[in-house]
Amino acid sequence: MLNLPLIYKAIGTLLQLEALLMAVCWGIGMWFHESNHLTFALPVLVALAVGTMLRFFGRHAENRMGRRDGFLIVSLTWVAFSVVGMLPFMVGGVQPRVAAAFFETMSGFTTTGATAFFDIDSLPHSILLWRSMTHWIGGMGIVFFTIAILPNMGGGELKLFSAEATGLKIGKLHPRISTTARWMWSLYLALTLTCIVAYFLCGMSLFDALCHGLSTIGTGGFSTHTDSIAWFHSDRIEWVCTLFMFLASINCTLLYLFFIKRRFREVFHDDELRCFLTIFIVSAIAIMGIQMYADHIDFATALRSSLFNMATLQSTTGFTVEDFMTWHPTIWLILTVVSIVGACAGSTSGGLKCVRVLIVWRLTKAEFKKLLHPHAVLPVRINHTTITSPMARTVFVFFVVYFMLIMLSTFCMVAMNLPLLDAFGLAISSFSNIGPSMGHFIGPLGSWGELNDTMLWINSFLMLAGRLEIFSLLLPLTPAFWRDE
Repeated sequence: MLNLPLIYKAIGTLLQLEALLMAVCWGIGMWFHESNHLTFALPVLVALAVGTMLRFFGRHAENRMGRRDGFLIVSLTWVAFSVVGMLPFMVGGVQPRVAAAFFETMSGFTTTGATAFFDIDSLPHSILLWRSMTHWIGGMGIVFFTIAILPNMGGGELKLFSAEATGLKIGKLHPRISTTARWMWSLYLALTLTCIVAYFLCGMSLFDALCHGLSTIGTGGFSTHTDSIAWFHSDRIEWVCTLFMFLASINCTLLYLFFIKRRFREVFHDDELRCFLTIFIVSAIAIMGIQMYADHIDFATALRSSLFNMATLQSTTGFTVEDFMTWHPTIWLILTVVSIVGACAGSTSGGLKCVRVLIVWRLTKAEFKKLLHPHAVLPVRINHTTITSPMARTVFVFFVVYFMLIMLSTFCMVAMNLPLLDAFGLAISSFSNIGPSMGHFIGPLGSWGELNDTMLWINSFLMLAGRLEIFSLLLPLTPAFWRDE
């Protein structure tokens, strides 16, 4: 049976936290003398009122949490955060469409970075900061953030962590999951501050550096300008952006072992990291070669362009400096593949994750060997851990559901008269939490506000499904979930 009082208490606590975050943006609006104080004042009051009411209903909650409670809290929290988080856009009058406002907020929290705005440069500073903050909070996970700063979440920190954590499993740095969360968020904060300083030293204003730093480390891609990173016309900023997008693509546990523990040998022997680096380097070299010989681009420009675009798409950040739809079609294919694959599990990136791709690759090799040697025992290992049959089955089911949802959503959007290439590109972009999409209707530089409301709702669902790794979102939608145990 679901522990409803505990669910009320947990979601209420999280909404109160969201009110605090929006209050920061309210203060920024006052600092920049923005006139419409209701833009954040009203959403803050709504979040506080609803959060306090839910905590009141959950005041007698039992200190126990089942797996179903954890899945439901995570799913409802992300939806509730997005519903409340869209209020500043609507109250401020910058995005009057409900579907578009919800899409923008969901794109922020899921670190997708697709925008329904047409003129970002005209947005108030408070709105721009809120967009970037949604990236930063959603990057490591809303619930995971709360675990790090609150002492007790009903005794179910591990269940919440398992329901929200990206990838298969990320390593624990400490037996207590709350301590692990604090360590990871401390590293996350340190990287963010370093990135902000680097942007500032490269010529960004302090506000631009703050917003882009939050978006970069969160691998989100929201910018303070319509032209994204291209607005700055700075090679140094592009190189800084490339470096930090690359770092944000790596498992947080490995970053901790590298920067804090100095266990370099262990980091470089990680199988998933090696897989990620192989895909990144080979693809970047291929793109650079095609640009040089097919598009006649000089070496320095091709090198910077290939590394930046590989970092932005494989990390699923989504910053743009140019329209890659004008490049050779072979590059489209390479970028599409790396977008689907994504980066490392335990990072802020989206996509399938390199560890899943590596598992499927090694299972496939083992199966071919099995055909030649039927009686051989051929265990598949990742980082000295044997991949069991249940783990393999979960990975294959994930692949099947991933591509089924992409095909289904593509079919729906094509049925609504969207070109096939654009529909397929939008589905991949949403599900892999990328932002820029393949196609000519929206493309990497266009606004998703061109889509009708139904398409925006479809893509909002895909973004959440991709961020929560499908199962955490779809499980509460099954009848079996609601049957009493």
